[in-house]
Amino acid sequence: MKKNKHTVIDTVIGENTTITGNIESDGSIKIEGRVEGDIKAAGDVTVLANGVVKGNIWCENVILSGTVTGNIYARNNLHLESTARLKGDVEIHTLVSDQGAVFEGNCKMVEPPADEDKNRKKKFEFKLGKPQNEVIEKEG
Repeated sequence: MKKNKHTVIDTVIGENTTITGNIESDGSIKIEGRVEGDIKAAGDVTVLANGVVKGNIWCENVILSGTVTGNIYARNNLHLESTARLKGDVEIHTLVSDQGAVFEGNCKMVEPPADEDKNRKKKFEFKLGKPQNEVIEKEG
């Protein structure tokens, strides 16, 4: 993954901690415990093997070793490690999956943000859309 100013993890949710509610961060987040709510991070989100997230994630990069039930919107990369369990749709630039990872959902690959967008500080303003899970009936 690309090295950037967000590689320093400034928020850690410990193994014996459960957070109910949404989280917003201007940095990166490491989750060893449980989060029940959406996560919006300007940096990276790392979910370790015992970590569980029930909610959507918006961030730069995701490294997933634990369990996520929700959609992931990453500007760049999603890395599913061998112990990863993901149930939800993803909208990302690059997907890396190790043998043994489980992914149940849809994947939409998008272009990375333009260099001019990277230079501007955009707090949680992703150009990525929301995957559609509804069936559109055609009139005939």
